[in-house]
Amino acid sequence: MLRSGQMAALVAVSALTAAACGSSSKTASPASAGSKTPGGAASSTASPAGGNGYQAAVTATAAAEKGTNRPVDPTSRPAVKNKSIVVISAGQATSSSQVPSDGAVEAAKAIGWKVTLYDAKLNPSNYSPLIRQAIAAHADGIVLDSIDCQAATAALKEAKAANIALVPITAFDCTDPAAGNQSTGVYSAVTNFGPAGKNVDAFTESYGADQANYIIAKSQNKAKIIVLQDPEFTVLHYTFQGFSKAIQNSGGSTMVDTVTFTVADLIDGQLVSKVQAALLQHPDATWIKSPYTTATQLGIVPGLGANTRHVSVMGGEGYPAELDLIRAGKVTAVNIISETWLGWSTIDTMNSYFLGKPPADSGIGWTVADATHNLPASGSFNPPIDFKAAYQKAWGSS
Repeated sequence: MLRSGQMAALVAVSALTAAACGSSSKTASPASAGSKTPGGAASSTASPAGGNGYQAAVTATAAAEKGTNRPVDPTSRPAVKNKSIVVISAGQATSSSQVPSDGAVEAAKAIGWKVTLYDAKLNPSNYSPLIRQAIAAHADGIVLDSIDCQAATAALKEAKAANIALVPITAFDCTDPAAGNQSTGVYSAVTNFGPAGKNVDAFTESYGADQANYIIAKSQNKAKIIVLQDPEFTVLHYTFQGFSKAIQNSGGSTMVDTVTFTVADLIDGQLVSKVQAALLQHPDATWIKSPYTTATQLGIVPGLGANTRHVSVMGGEGYPAELDLIRAGKVTAVNIISETWLGWSTIDTMNSYFLGKPPADSGIGWTVADATHNLPASGSFNPPIDFKAAYQKAWGSS
């Protein structure tokens, strides 16, 4: 059984989770400065609350249902030769880290580099030793999947001092206000999410706002929402910020409760009890918002059980398990970012760093999926853009 410290790889949001960031999609924007607001759902003939807030959410949702992914920047950036890199996964036992880490390994091989994967095995105490192992192996670069700077600051500074390129997947530097707020950082470069949100903070807020817009639109802006939030991860802090700002500025929908939990609660089964208690305390709740796939699977769906009143669920990253729950009618919608694409974009970012160029626009966005939009018959959702071919063409390796 996982201990409370063995948590990081359960979420990436990409999606999420890394999770889990700001995209170039045309989205509704909350009133707060600097935030961007994506996604909602189809309207009906009932009179919605909130006027413009509702209409903006409907517009944003239509864009999210079409998908906000864009083509990869085609600018030539020839593959730098003879590089040896290490990819450190927070934990290959969970898809939230395994998928993007494997994507980075695949991309490194495609660009012609030697690559080795280190598995932290869901234990943050392994981060620093693995970074130091990569230093000892004379790696030219290290990709860190779901590993924030503050989780291994000293070891990362040692790697930086050794002139090793450091590029994260859905992780945050120590300079980030929510991840240490230090004066200097360690990461060499980060993924470019496009002109509307080049940094991971803005991209993640936009992603969370799109989840909110879906609920606003689907509910006619009358949703009463129980939000589940895990404060252990910086990426979820920004997802929550984007979601809550959009709801607060909707003029109709409301968050009736924020249920805080940890991975330890999830693993020990306590999240089920917390979900059930929140439903009893708020019998008028009509929606539950999940922070990531594992919470949906192990907490929300079991917590709802055979609930006689209908409560809709906005899921997490949209991994195949959650898509199966949509097919089974137990989850309403998810907002999907391609975790494999995130892995490939990280290798492209590292290559640009080696070339002395700024990161090229990755084109990464997201796609809302529900029972009637973008739900594959089985398995995972794949974006319609062939990003792998685009990267290889830009590298001259196709």
